[in-house]
Amino acid sequence: MEESVEILNRLRPNDTLHWVSVVIFLTLAVIAYSRQKNNAIQIALKSFFNVRFFRQSLREETNSTIYSGRVLLINSFVIISIVLFYFSFNISNQIENKYLLFLILLGAISSLYMVNIAIKFFISRVSGLKVIENESVRYNQFFFQVLGLFLLPGVIGLYFFPNQIAGYDLKTIAEQYIIIVIIALLLNKLIQSIFQSFEIKISWFYIFLYICTLEILPLCVGFQLIISQNTM
Repeated sequence: MEESVEILNRLRPNDTLHWVSVVIFLTLAVIAYSRQKNNAIQIALKSFFNVRFFRQSLREETNSTIYSGRVLLINSFVIISIVLFYFSFNISNQIENKYLLFLILLGAISSLYMVNIAIKFFISRVSGLKVIENESVRYNQFFFQVLGLFLLPGVIGLYFFPNQIAGYDLKTIAEQYIIIVIIALLLNKLIQSIFQSFEIKISWFYIFLYICTLEILPLCVGFQLIISQNTM
């Protein structure tokens, strides 16, 4: 029995909370269901990286794809919360109830998404451009869906891979992978958002307000959090 626990700890050296494994398994099940049910994953990937396909998907979306997209979005919130839970180890060590911390992080991600929608709704009403609300909200949804999909391999690496193989520090590689994915996708979202703003001819004031509050600020906050965790 002790040997089994030792092997388990080697495979998941930083995961004393076995419920995380259950959560990861459920996220994999949801992704498998979404992939089998319809092409929600393919639509999210193409729409995020291709603006032309993004607008086409908006015109051709059905109730089924909308429902699957929402399920995939919630699934991504869970994956992102697991990542935040891992990098907030300095905080989690001071909290006895780990479940509560995970739920707080999940609630924070969901709240951030809703605030993002509210700000876009406000800008669209002030500027008189309904297209901001329609396209920006949907593109932001695709961003979170894609972010969850790309983070999942890193999460699996953090919790299921051994510390080292053939001299390679797999945990560090998984951490660096997650950081690169977050920064790369945020930069892509920023660039695409700027191009979309130019296409619909939004006032420079609203472009500046939108980019600073919803694109650059999250990138700076996330980068600062990562740095602060690594230096503590």
